[in-house]
Amino acid sequence: MTLLTWNTQLRELAMQCKYLEALNLYRQMLRCGFTPNAFFFPFALKSSASLSLPLSGHQLHCHVIKTGCSLEPFVLTSQISMYCKFNSLTSARKVFDENTISNQLIVCCNALISGYALRDRGFDAIDLFCRMREMGVSINSVTMLGLVPVFSEPEHFSVGMFFHGCCMKLGLNLDFSVFNCLLTMYVKCGAVESGRKLFDEMPEKDLITWNAMISGYAQNGLAADVLELYKRMEASRVCPDEVTFVGVLSSCAYLGAISLGREVEQRIESSGLGLNPYLNNALINIYARCGNLVKAQAIFDRMPRKSVVSWTTIIGGYGMHGYGEIVVDCTQSFYWNS
Repeated sequence: MTLLTWNTQLRELAMQCKYLEALNLYRQMLRCGFTPNAFFFPFALKSSASLSLPLSGHQLHCHVIKTGCSLEPFVLTSQISMYCKFNSLTSARKVFDENTISNQLIVCCNALISGYALRDRGFDAIDLFCRMREMGVSINSVTMLGLVPVFSEPEHFSVGMFFHGCCMKLGLNLDFSVFNCLLTMYVKCGAVESGRKLFDEMPEKDLITWNAMISGYAQNGLAADVLELYKRMEASRVCPDEVTFVGVLSSCAYLGAISLGREVEQRIESSGLGLNPYLNNALINIYARCGNLVKAQAIFDRMPRKSVVSWTTIIGGYGMHGYGEIVVDCTQSFYWNS
């Protein structure tokens, strides 16, 4: 086989998620006397990372250095991403620091920021962000998509606002994904009014946009706003999904809006989500809270698999309305079926 043939096979195995076979093929190629080039390493490094094989990853890193491929952009970012997946952020940073002359520095920075974000090391990510600005590296939307979600907690709200300002200054707030990311940050921080202002300013809204705002209202107990927004969403012809329906049903239960709950149930059935366990649990909750225990029990009975949440919801519904004997029977059934 030629080097090109080896590379083609390795790439196909990695893209099919056959990572162990990909690594075995790589070793077989070495035994046959072929020297890998920059096209091989990204797939081999990805395979090692996906299988969580640090020793194999370190060996591949040595091969990269030995073959002189360290500064190849895709090889460099693959090494950083691999070490991040191994939770070896010190090694990832070392690879980054030793190769800052790469002409693909922004890609390397983004890979390392994503690694920091994955491990909740937000302030290391900020430190790298500041260094990028000092070095004159052009910040892009991928950078912000890695940074902003790390600071989606109320105690980090000021940091999230800082990044919003950076996005506006760089013109990145016009990017659809960044816009949705900022909106999600605001509502998760509890700043729903700021989130709604951002939502209203958005010229176009996709499913993620609507869900972020609806979920934000639901999580902050603003049930009436959830229902108002849901009606607007339906009027805009954006199709709701599981996330939308869970937020709407929880709000219907909170407000006792049983008629809208029935409409949503019909919508769920027509959307082909009738057997979704999360939605069934939400439907049980709304009917139980509103006193229609026959309907709640019917939904419970049709569920092919009942989770702990399913049992506790139906038991709680009976308990709420004073059906003590049924609560005892259901509790015993729960333990027998566990």
